[in-house]
Amino acid sequence: MKLLKTALCALALTASISAIAQVRQTDQTSIGDWLIIEEYEITDNDATIRRETKVKVGDKRYTTPRRRMRAHYPTYYMGFSRLSNDPFSMDYANGISQNQSKCWDWGVYLCEHSIAFNKRGTIGLSYAFGFGRSSYKFNSGQYFYNDNGLINYGTIPTSNKQYDETWFRYWGFRLPINLELQHYVNGKPFFLTFGPEIEYRFAPKSQGRIGGGKQRNISKNYDLNPLNVNLMAQVGYNNIGFMAKLSLIDLFQNPMKPEWPIGGEGPLRGPNCEVYPLTIGFSIFY
Repeated sequence: MKLLKTALCALALTASISAIAQVRQTDQTSIGDWLIIEEYEITDNDATIRRETKVKVGDKRYTTPRRRMRAHYPTYYMGFSRLSNDPFSMDYANGISQNQSKCWDWGVYLCEHSIAFNKRGTIGLSYAFGFGRSSYKFNSGQYFYNDNGLINYGTIPTSNKQYDETWFRYWGFRLPINLELQHYVNGKPFFLTFGPEIEYRFAPKSQGRIGGGKQRNISKNYDLNPLNVNLMAQVGYNNIGFMAKLSLIDLFQNPMKPEWPIGGEGPLRGPNCEVYPLTIGFSIFY
């Protein structure tokens, strides 16, 4: 009886050892862009069966999660502005005495969006909706006025009012559609944008002040070109940037142009009211 008990215990111990021995083990090793999975199965007679499986995994450069591209249009911008007779000239308009330090363009942008062209979100198309106001101040008490359908600059011949200071302003709705490049430095974006901006101009007004008193409306009757296209460029880092805008369509539909003198000799006479706004300023982003 004792011998039978010993035999049964020996069989149970052997089965337990065999069950423990038949354990499958899996190791994983990463070499380059390969993930090597090795499976080991140990049998009860100490023999080893080795199965090796290789699975290729993508390099980190190609498995970077898609980054949401941030569009960069200023919450608020303000810049110096001027009127030029040529859209690609930095010169002031001929015959129009602008007060350089008091010609401003300001505005805000809302509802901005972007479409990324790559997973990293470093290049894409961005667009937004904005509005703003442009204001140009003049010296010598002269101003824009409608002269029988032509926009002239000077003083209305039939008016006896002498203004100390005058300015012209208008409002605009703006829709920029720009190519945007951005790169993150220390977790913050460095960005560059360039492209067209469609603008709708409205509410033109010429105003003046006499003897330092309240501002008075001189005229609202202008043939303003309602549709405009600006060339727009921005560069900045994080929440600060710089902006430049260049109008490609002149401000008025029927501007007065300089006249040639009698005989066609000598310089042109009179102001050139075919003018194009140009703005350079700073931007703030929130």
